[in-house]
Amino acid sequence: MKAIGVTFSIAAFLLAAGAAQAQTTTTSAGSGVTWPHQSGFWGHVGASTGVSRFDGSCIGGTACDRRDQALRIFAGGRFNNTIGGEVAWLNLGEFTRGGGETDSQALDLAATAGFPLGANSSVFGKLGAVYARSEVTGSPVGTAAGLRTGKEDGWGPRFGIGAQVGLSRNWALRADWDRYRIKLPGERETVDTFLVGAQYTFR
Repeated sequence: MKAIGVTFSIAAFLLAAGAAQAQTTTTSAGSGVTWPHQSGFWGHVGASTGVSRFDGSCIGGTACDRRDQALRIFAGGRFNNTIGGEVAWLNLGEFTRGGGETDSQALDLAATAGFPLGANSSVFGKLGAVYARSEVTGSPVGTAAGLRTGKEDGWGPRFGIGAQVGLSRNWALRADWDRYRIKLPGERETVDTFLVGAQYTFR
């Protein structure tokens, strides 16, 4: 709970900083349009880390830990400051239940839509799909209680929200909350992540 509180505090700080920075935009010569409100395509790369929470049930009589650390490495682009997309590799973490471990890695695909708050700052939503590969292990006690073990992969939906605060024309701090629906042996479960990191935009 302490880690989640810290990450939410960071997100609140980032959003507040972005709102303040919205007053510092510059104007393109002769266009009458402030610099962040530009068209044309530009790309970005970045990495984030933080907390993941697995929503699957615990198995009675065995240890259970449904929180871990997640990592996301992403690349994407925008056609303007409203519409874009991202592709990412995602490690959702390793969760203890049923006398074993449940871990997943995924390919994350998302369309993004939002609005700018200032120079290289914005708030946005994300909607797309995730292709996860998961492995579940367990003890005889866990499997006897109904835990299904093995490997599974497949597609599932994903959605989320995010915010970035520009430190310069290219660099930005970023915070994201995302929810993923992943496939496990014999079931589907939800994993939530809250991540903070850095983004570099090619301009």
